[in-house]
Amino acid sequence: MTNQTPSCPSAIPLLRTKLYPAHGEGAPLLERSALLERLQAAREQRLIVLSAPAGFGKSTVLSQWRRRLQAQGARVAWLSCDEADSEPPRFLQYLVAAIEAACPGVGRSASALLQGEVNWPIEAVIDAFLEDLKGIPGELYLMLDDFHRIRHPSLGQGARYLVERLPKHVRLAVSTRYQPRFLEEPPSLGGWAFWLKVEDLRLTRAETAAYFRDIKRLALDEAELNQLYTRTEGWITALHLAALALPRQHDRAAFLAGLSGSERNIADYLAEDVVASLPEALQLFLDQTSVLDEFNADLCNALTGRHDGRDMLRRLQGEQLFVIPLDEQGEWFRYHHLFAEFLQARLAKRGDPAHLLHAAARWCESHDLADKSIKYALRARDYAFAAELLERQGARLIAGNRVYGILAILKDIPPVVIAEQPVFQIFYAWQLAFEQKFAESEALIEEVSTRLTQGRGKGIHFGLIELLAAAQVLKALVLLYQDKLEACLKVAGHWLALVPQNQPVFRASLACVQAAAFALLGEFGEAAKAIAVARECLRECESEYLHVMASLIEALICKEYGELERGRALAEAARARVEQVFGRRSRVGGPLGLAYADLLYEQDRHGAILAELPLATTWRDVATPVELISRGKLVMARARFFAGAAEQGLEELDEWLSGLQGPGYERVFALGMGCKVQFLLWLRRPNEAQRIYMQLERHLAALPIERYGDAHTALALSQARLALSERRVEKAQASLETCLAKQGAEHQRDRRLRLSLLLSVAYWRKGNSEKAFALLRTTLEEAWQCGYRRLFQDEALWLLPLWDAWSSAEPKRAAAWQGVAEMLREQCRRLAVDTESFEENQDVSHREREILRLVAAGLSNRDIAQAVHLSEATIKWHLHNLFSKLGVRSRTQAVLKGKSLGLLSEA
Repeated sequence: MTNQTPSCPSAIPLLRTKLYPAHGEGAPLLERSALLERLQAAREQRLIVLSAPAGFGKSTVLSQWRRRLQAQGARVAWLSCDEADSEPPRFLQYLVAAIEAACPGVGRSASALLQGEVNWPIEAVIDAFLEDLKGIPGELYLMLDDFHRIRHPSLGQGARYLVERLPKHVRLAVSTRYQPRFLEEPPSLGGWAFWLKVEDLRLTRAETAAYFRDIKRLALDEAELNQLYTRTEGWITALHLAALALPRQHDRAAFLAGLSGSERNIADYLAEDVVASLPEALQLFLDQTSVLDEFNADLCNALTGRHDGRDMLRRLQGEQLFVIPLDEQGEWFRYHHLFAEFLQARLAKRGDPAHLLHAAARWCESHDLADKSIKYALRARDYAFAAELLERQGARLIAGNRVYGILAILKDIPPVVIAEQPVFQIFYAWQLAFEQKFAESEALIEEVSTRLTQGRGKGIHFGLIELLAAAQVLKALVLLYQDKLEACLKVAGHWLALVPQNQPVFRASLACVQAAAFALLGEFGEAAKAIAVARECLRECESEYLHVMASLIEALICKEYGELERGRALAEAARARVEQVFGRRSRVGGPLGLAYADLLYEQDRHGAILAELPLATTWRDVATPVELISRGKLVMARARFFAGAAEQGLEELDEWLSGLQGPGYERVFALGMGCKVQFLLWLRRPNEAQRIYMQLERHLAALPIERYGDAHTALALSQARLALSERRVEKAQASLETCLAKQGAEHQRDRRLRLSLLLSVAYWRKGNSEKAFALLRTTLEEAWQCGYRRLFQDEALWLLPLWDAWSSAEPKRAAAWQGVAEMLREQCRRLAVDTESFEENQDVSHREREILRLVAAGLSNRDIAQAVHLSEATIKWHLHNLFSKLGVRSRTQAVLKGKSLGLLSEA
């Protein structure tokens, strides 16, 4: 600050309103509880800084913390900073007034110096101010809101002098749009400060939901909420402005779909509050670079024709102008989506931005960023350049799974342009496949293949030959996705024989498709051979994406072999690779996450990955087959169901099953229906379970067991569970033994373990305890060693009575597995199953259950006898036994007890 300060006439009044937050009264504000807890935890820090662009709620959070501190008895001084008060004497006057408002009588020494006739050095006034602060008993929090508004050349020097000498019981908290530079100047004061930055202040999705529900009283469905949250990125001002506009919209879906930075309220806010005060050169820089999805200094220079890109980016960061860093080195950035769209609308008023997009395309091409170069060329409508780039680089982009952004733009290109360029047709076929328009995709692949091989249209050359091969890979993938496995293998095998050894990328791609098809057919030996071919090819080329896909298929094969730990290790290594190469939220990791979740669920280690699955299961395209999506959906439904939210888990499963009608879904539909039978039996709704089982049986009647072995195993398990619940032990045993006899291959261990576990229950129910206990022991030891945990818990309803019998018969052996017994009991408690009623339930025969259902229907003994073709005397004898087993004396009591035990459905 200046060495001398002019006297500050006392005639200039101070505005007392600046000594209190503007949010004191009025409309309710969203409570930022998580941030307040973090501030409370950091309250001992000398300096606390809330730093973010305009509209991120800094002042609101600071005022909420003020109220909390005051409620706890702390003294809090507040000053709302104003540019008009930037002169050092005026600013210090306000500081003194803020302290005096919180601590009456404090600040007289500094005030006397400021109001006297002598021009005291600022340091002397600050020293007097600090002496006044030392006299305050207890803690004091001095809060400076909108600190960025104080603009004076000596601000940094004076602020640093003050912070370095603050008494230990005084804390300084500031909110600012710009990062205070004096904190970073050597020696750095950063260690004294606690920061809340833009990434901390942006609303979470849960807070966004609470804001619309509790503050704005607007009902949004999940899709609307997701759309708003994605577009605004937690920027609370944008959410507020959208909330103001929503009630006036006749078509909310259209409004939300079109929400952008050019929306009037948002544009006005950004224009007046953010951009208007910036220098013209900086405004021009923002406009010109707004066409870029992401940028570094050199790319900015290529568009602006200047050489100050690095300085400009440093300034944007310092002033926090909605610029978001994309790497740890601080080289690459992007603008907030709404801010970029606002700038693009400004740029459009200057003229066509095609020259900027073309400059970006050329720069990206020269820096080996082919996918970005093609996107900018397409947006610039430089179709010839884009086609030429795609012909040269397209195969590499496909192998690296870097085509999503290109396809999103390509679908908006006029059809006549696509028809002119074979390479556009090939990529458009990929887009059709991603949209699950498989018939159209196949037809276009055939058309362009014929066009190229017959020499019609543009002459064929090496780049197009590569893409023609890529189109055949796509065709095989389309067939794989539709579960047309034999046709898929035919295409993959044919082209694998044709593609030369010097094309390892395509050979690896075709081998991966082959492996997946063989695995789904249950031919795991052939699948392993295909994976070996893919791995061999990948040693000769660079394709991180194909490495990940190979690991994904290997992990799925490990599951069938019962090698859970090896599969998990493969998946974890591949996920680490994806994060390193493609980024944490890359679409490449979606399919891998689904397979990984399936493995983790079996090991009962799935809790941490559940949050990833809703997004991963929405990517229903050719790169994420329905087989993987089904695994993710079943993991989510099972996790929710067995965690205790049974009805919700069943609803999620039903929602998934409702979309699996028609060809291509036979396998996943059967597995889902088997899961539903299990859920219904846990919920003691045997009638519904029987109906679903019969539907599953009809569904699989026309499907060959050789191809749908896993689905037929699900049928056998469902039949056995249903038979055991009805005390039809012979039927359960026969079903399980018949199916188990067909599972002798090494790769069928997973199925063998599931069948064997239930078969041990059937043996015990049949009275063959020695055989049951022996099978239970061997299955338990093998499954546990392989890493299975949920296998036992999910079957606790049937397994626990056998376990108790084994514990009584072989207490020493069972004692070693005491933890498993507790797991089984805990699972029953979660689903509100009374373990004491197991024996009552199991002692009721199938015939007695049938009679009980007829009693519940209101039939007389004579009517029941006619319905089941027995004598009336036999019916009376069955009812006598049934009443005795249930401990009841009347038909009404029997029906009520039957419902409570799950022998009858509640409906």
